[in-house]
Amino acid sequence: MGATRRSNAGGSAQAGKGKTRAGQVDASAVGTKRQPRKAAPKERAVSNIDRRRALARARPSEAYLERRRQLIDAAAKVMGRKGFRDTTLGDIAHEIGADRGSLYYYVSSKDELLTEILYEAMVEHHKVLSRIARSRRTPPEKLRAMIASMMEAFDAHFPYLYIWVYEDPSRLGEISAVGLDEIVDLSERSYELLRETIAAGIAKGHFTSTLPIGVLAQSILGLVAWTFRWYEPGKGQNAQEIADGLADLALGGLQISS
Repeated sequence: MGATRRSNAGGSAQAGKGKTRAGQVDASAVGTKRQPRKAAPKERAVSNIDRRRALARARPSEAYLERRRQLIDAAAKVMGRKGFRDTTLGDIAHEIGADRGSLYYYVSSKDELLTEILYEAMVEHHKVLSRIARSRRTPPEKLRAMIASMMEAFDAHFPYLYIWVYEDPSRLGEISAVGLDEIVDLSERSYELLRETIAAGIAKGHFTSTLPIGVLAQSILGLVAWTFRWYEPGKGQNAQEIADGLADLALGGLQISS
């Protein structure tokens, strides 16, 4: 949900899968027990633990899915404190009071955990943005709701989504290319929903600006994403109060005075 990185911010979005990242967020299954996504195949010998993990994923039990959920939650907390690069599987194991070796039955690496964390959050928020975009609200109302949904997503999945802001996955060579493509695709689609909302507002006379639509969309994303520098749930203003203030700031610069 950080600002998108594009070579043509003022034009249409280009899906730079695996190379650039967009700045939207969405995810739908955080907290639910969904099937673990398959990791990209690797050119290496398959170990016994790899085979056991593959079998467990083929027909996962409730206990297996719950343990994976615990690992994902623990990974998000540790990565939020230490950053992705400085986090080890040993750190994650310590967080949940487990032996490091036991984690390989559930995940292949910390990269897989990061991919899962980001993917889940992206899917959920994209669904929220899609519902807002399809609603009968006016463009200003939609934009306000989208900004609120971004801030609410950062809060609800703290510190999951902030990892996408300060740990650019496109620079993490270890992360699965397949997983990164899926995350970037979700991010790009969410960006487009915001961009289309702004474009509709300009076309209908609600908004005005000398800046290209892409730059406006990037700027609003950056406005919300920069909260990663200082926002922490339970301290200071809550997510809704911050979202209201940011929406007032964005809309105040776009809306035509009556």
